[in-house]
Amino acid sequence: MCSIMLSRHILWELVKATFISVTILTVLLLYGNLTRYEDVFFKAFEQNSTVILDLTLLLLPYAISMAIPFGYTIALALLVGRWASHREVVAVKSLGVSSVSLALPIYAYSCVLSMFGMFATLEWGPVNRAEFDKLREQVLWENLSHLMVEEGEVSFPIDQNTDDQMKKSFSSLLDKEAGEVNRVTLSVSEFSEEFWKNLRITFFDHQNRILMVINSGQTFVTKSIEKGFLTLDLHQVDLEPVHSHDNFFRGGSDLFLKVSHWNQPLVLKIGEGKKKNFKRLGFIELYNKSMDSKNMRQRILARSILHKNAAVGAAPFFITLLVLPTSIILGRKEGILNLFFGIVICVSFYVIGTIGANFFENHIWSYLAWWIPNLFFLFLSILFTMRSIP
Repeated sequence: MCSIMLSRHILWELVKATFISVTILTVLLLYGNLTRYEDVFFKAFEQNSTVILDLTLLLLPYAISMAIPFGYTIALALLVGRWASHREVVAVKSLGVSSVSLALPIYAYSCVLSMFGMFATLEWGPVNRAEFDKLREQVLWENLSHLMVEEGEVSFPIDQNTDDQMKKSFSSLLDKEAGEVNRVTLSVSEFSEEFWKNLRITFFDHQNRILMVINSGQTFVTKSIEKGFLTLDLHQVDLEPVHSHDNFFRGGSDLFLKVSHWNQPLVLKIGEGKKKNFKRLGFIELYNKSMDSKNMRQRILARSILHKNAAVGAAPFFITLLVLPTSIILGRKEGILNLFFGIVICVSFYVIGTIGANFFENHIWSYLAWWIPNLFFLFLSILFTMRSIP
């Protein structure tokens, strides 16, 4: 009876500490992601305040999935360290309670938390993150025209590893000597959904220097939300390129062209469209991708993401193996050491996992690299236990 009550007390204290720690980390992670997409949230607020709540709720599972293993680590280190510093562990053992009876509820709780963590990292988080991306794309497309009115122009970064259709449209405008386009800005004086008047397009390189300015008197606009493309059919075009990286504002170009209709439409990729991001796939779909023998590159990528998410989700159990005995020793000396120790474990997990993934990137079993931190913690716990046995 005493053992059952003690187990309940341990579990209750651990659940409370984990909840507080995970909640704090979730709020911090959620805030970090919200600031990353602050432009989307401002647009959503102008459109519909309820959209902000939807976006936040869709990001919440992803934040929780990342906060669980590391919030639990800090909670366990602090809690066990406090028990040790207050001599509660020694007092309970003096009553005849074995170390196994003390550790059993903690290990059981870590197993349950690991299973929930794996569900969050493999299914709950990615699926909701995919829904977040869809809603974010919808907000961006619906507020494109509104943004031009409010801010005067919109700016889009250009990915050089982009679609061939986009490269083809750029090659018709810029020669090889002009340099690579890093950013494009658009400004319009009058517009409707399918027709823009007095469009000004400015191309910038990586050093934020102007490569070319295009003015189109009339532009017919096609929006492909499925592919994330904005296609501009330019009419009444005035074109002024800048050669040899001259300064546009200091008369860098003596060439000025006027064209009634530009034959090749300008294609800008301003969204992801319906392209499948492997990091946003649920477990079943990602598993099927990992077993696809037709596309080896996608197969390796899917396996890497699958094992990384599983390793992060299962981390609470492996971390417990190391943190539980170590925190008891540290807690006898100074309680603050346990907080530092918990943070070190959290940082070490990501550092070891990242180094392992990069180091074994070209190996056939590289997808297992994120299990290295868990196996390393298991090895240290076994080594620590063997040295502790007289």
